Amino acid sequence: MGGVSIKKVVYVILIIAAIGLAVTLFGNRASQDTVLAKEINSFLENGETQIDLTGVTDFNWTQVSVFGPYTSDKAIEDLMDIKFKGDNGGIDILDDRFLLVFAYEKYAVKTVVISRKYGTYTIKDNKFLIVEQ
Repeated sequence: MGGVSIKKVVYVILIIAAIGLAVTLFGNRASQDTVLAKEINSFLENGETQIDLTGVTDFNWTQVSVFGPYTSDKAIEDLMDIKFKGDNGGIDILDDRFLLVFAYEKYAVKTVVISRKYGTYTIKDNKFLIVEQ
């Protein structure tokens, strides 16, 4: 009769602990959504001045903000009242782009880099990306 050995139990516990640590370190990280960036960019190229973000996103989010050049991760956290970890698209050091940040509850979930060549951007009603030329 083969029973479960102590070594196997310890091994399983170590694997579960390692997975938990990985989720803690890498979880709640905002990834850059390049597909959404291309979609928004095509709207901008066609002269759209108001884009309904609820119609182009396929993930859950509760708030969205747009940030201009040289915005730090800390400023994003403070202005949105969230934890921001992940891809900021170089917004903190580059002046040719804006960054859309989508958050779910208290964490950023997706970022989208949009070109500054179409104008400046604001968010209206936590839903619309407004282009101001």
